[in-house]
Amino acid sequence: MGMNKTESVCQSCAMPHMTPDQLGTEADGSLSQDYCKHCYQNGKFVVYNSLEDAIADSVNYAKHAGLSEEQMLQFAKATLPGLKRWKS
Repeated sequence: MGMNKTESVCQSCAMPHMTPDQLGTEADGSLSQDYCKHCYQNGKFVVYNSLEDAIADSVNYAKHAGLSEEQMLQFAKATLPGLKRWKS
């Protein structure tokens, strides 16, 4: 199975999955193929109660992503609603 743009990012926060140590864990301890360790641990989400919270928090990662806060906010608004966790 090839990695498309959506599959290659955390399906909660859109962080790129670069290495296995960035992956979250399932309840049985196995690595999650969908979520990063910051969002998902032991089979449960550990951050963000809502899509709005996730979008609002995205500005805290703008500098790390090399974007302005406004650019990061626009990216989050465009990207996060399409991710597995947030699709209705």
